[in-house]
Amino acid sequence: MRAKRLFTLASFIAAAALVLTACSGTTPTSAPTTASQETAPTGVETEAPQATEAVAATEVPAAAPQGEPKQVTIGWYQEPSAVVAIYSSQTFVAWLGEITNVGLWNYDENEKVVLELADKFPDASNGGISADGKTITYTLKPDLKWSDGQALTSADIKFTWQAIVNPENKGVYSRVGYDQIDSIDTPDPQTAVVTFKDIYAPWPGLFAQTGVAGYGLLPEHILKDMKSLDGSDFVLNNPITAGPYKVTSVVKGDRIELEATDTYWRGRPKIDKIFIKVVPDRESVLAGLRTGDLDVGSDFAESSIPDLESVDTINTFAKTTPNFEHYFFNLGTGKYGVTGPCPFQDVRVRQALTYGIDRFTIADKLLFQKTRVVAGLWPNSIYEDTSLEPYPYDPEKAKALLDEAGYKPGADGIREGQCGGQTVRLSFKHMTTSGNELRANVQTLTQQNLKDIGVEFIPDNKPSDTLFATYSENGPLATGQYDMGGFTTAFVSGGDPDPTDYFKLVGIPTQENPNGNNWYFLEDEQLDKLSDEQSKIVDVAKRTEIIKQMQKIMYDKAYVIPMYARLNVDAANKRITNVKSSATGNIFWNVWEWDVTE
Repeated sequence: MRAKRLFTLASFIAAAALVLTACSGTTPTSAPTTASQETAPTGVETEAPQATEAVAATEVPAAAPQGEPKQVTIGWYQEPSAVVAIYSSQTFVAWLGEITNVGLWNYDENEKVVLELADKFPDASNGGISADGKTITYTLKPDLKWSDGQALTSADIKFTWQAIVNPENKGVYSRVGYDQIDSIDTPDPQTAVVTFKDIYAPWPGLFAQTGVAGYGLLPEHILKDMKSLDGSDFVLNNPITAGPYKVTSVVKGDRIELEATDTYWRGRPKIDKIFIKVVPDRESVLAGLRTGDLDVGSDFAESSIPDLESVDTINTFAKTTPNFEHYFFNLGTGKYGVTGPCPFQDVRVRQALTYGIDRFTIADKLLFQKTRVVAGLWPNSIYEDTSLEPYPYDPEKAKALLDEAGYKPGADGIREGQCGGQTVRLSFKHMTTSGNELRANVQTLTQQNLKDIGVEFIPDNKPSDTLFATYSENGPLATGQYDMGGFTTAFVSGGDPDPTDYFKLVGIPTQENPNGNNWYFLEDEQLDKLSDEQSKIVDVAKRTEIIKQMQKIMYDKAYVIPMYARLNVDAANKRITNVKSSATGNIFWNVWEWDVTE
């Protein structure tokens, strides 16, 4: 994990005030020229984290004495809300799935396909893709087994599809792509013939557990008689899996214990036990790495890189990624049961907030110029429209747009105006994950920036498992119970750029369709059409052109505020060998070959 620089509240606010004062009279007209996507602050006074934040070493030993079973302790600052990836949108759950329940394939540190359960990657030359592009034939390796020793076969692929689209399984995070499958035939135990309703270009993401997205398989022999998997012990505590490790214990609020399996197709991993320790925040992960109570930490903020690199017992991994941090608006009109703040229906208001946030200072000062502000949501990929320049920081233009939209400063400086026949005050709550220092610091700067243009911005952060809870769990983002939100995601996974249903009308979550990903509640028929169109085109050049059209629409209409491109920043004690970082995945993709040297 990165030894992140910690800001005391007083020193941060003072430094932030200096930054804002220095920048208040300037109006950058172009994006920064740096091409790096990592974010780590420079020029802000910081202080080293205190060892008192370290994880207690009493419950989970970090290092096994010579001759005893090898074990590793990983620190995560978000507690997985489930142990089965199908039931959560959390990245941490996807990581857990990658460690315990591999899919058909994954991607290595060079973004090359790594075959897991699949014997080959389907293409036209090996007969895996039909002439009309609608049928994909998956071939499994022989003699695969679940962690309980039972055979894993093509019947499990079919059952997984059936379970995902089963309406009784209301807690399934997303059915996107799986709902495009017309049928699955299993002519023999190693072959699954999947026929789609139409050409579906992102098919490689299905039945794959890539660490940032996708699902592994579900065991038919265990689950076939269950009417619904919702809330089951299997989903929350005790899954049967097909990966190198299996879950042996879940202690809510504290840890998850994993044990190496003898049934994994590669053979038993070198490390016998993995303890995933749940800690309050990234700073606690850093402190645990410093003291040796933790061996591995993941998902550090870019600002932690200098501190991580200063610890001589730690290897730091930083990879440029297509991931992006973005702020977004609740755009619900009421048509689908969610009504967002009325002012957000006016493009001038959305543009004003984008001009009004000094994202360039965030990248320069809070992220040490390790990353760049981006204009769209496909950064650092062949799909990025590099002709688009990020909106500059221009508070005067922001004020002019708000004036034009009819919002004038009130007695307290916060603007008011008429919207939907009512007097509306430009005061909005913003939700992101709690326990994330970088995000809290960005919110502090944003709060001051927006106050300067007459907009009140109120942080209203939630624990990760609350923020990302599904529609059926009454999650605030999924159900539209928010004004503005923010988090990191990525549309390019394993080389595929599909945004699934993030911008589709059918992706808007409702009681009848609770599994949609369009948590923006965005209704744009042109985007909806293009999003659907790109998913049916195999030609990369043609598909790229459509995705660039989507970026231009989103840019012009300011549907979201792209903040900055992200790095994958991870760290591991030097006693852990064979750790390899991945740009679109994470360091867990090859956990089966990790080892410990004492």
